[in-house]
Amino acid sequence: MQITRHEKYIRRRNRLGIYASLAGLAVLVVGFVITLQQNQDLLWISLVAILAGFILAQFGNYSLRRWGRSPRPDQVIETALKGLDDRYHYYAWALPWPYVLLSPQGIHLFVVRDQTGEVSVNGAHWKSKFSFTRLLMAFAQEGLGNPTEEALDAAKRFTDWIKAKLPNFSGTVQPLILFIDPRVRLQVNEPLVPVMEPKNLKKWLRGAGKGDYLKNADLRALEELFTAEAATRLAK
Repeated sequence: MQITRHEKYIRRRNRLGIYASLAGLAVLVVGFVITLQQNQDLLWISLVAILAGFILAQFGNYSLRRWGRSPRPDQVIETALKGLDDRYHYYAWALPWPYVLLSPQGIHLFVVRDQTGEVSVNGAHWKSKFSFTRLLMAFAQEGLGNPTEEALDAAKRFTDWIKAKLPNFSGTVQPLILFIDPRVRLQVNEPLVPVMEPKNLKKWLRGAGKGDYLKNADLRALEELFTAEAATRLAK
């Protein structure tokens, strides 16, 4: 499998997460010190500092979960795809969508979630069971939201981007939803968009995920388009 990854972008976002975490901790300390002064006139400043510090720290933690932890989401996907031949090309943060797989069988976009605990989907309706752990992590990880709507919207936007560059493109963009935390417990019932864990991804691609093969002309045009777009982004 070929891999194109925007390493510089990932490193920049990782540094931002580190700086935000440190800044948040510093602001929290300042807010705590102000509260020790027992000055009513400074109380509002301490409250603002504590709130700002908490938000900064949680934003930093969230950024580090996406770009700083090991394995990162893009690395989890790469591991799940390991063993595919060079007809497959995986792009991480190098195209208008973060995680894209191009193959003779088509284009796949990965919508990633890192929720833990019980998560269920029925058609396009999602639920996640409440837990105190999830409450504590509310600002550190992305909310569940509606991955189905996000996936369908991503596929439409990506298709529109391709057709703006390649008006004669006749293929389809297949989104799928990946839950990358092994602690998740999925309950899936007739989802509008495929939902799975990374361990099932390669089997799905070789089985139920097989679509109509791209025309050779479309595949070559897509390879050229993706290569040019990735080169532009990697240069920044």
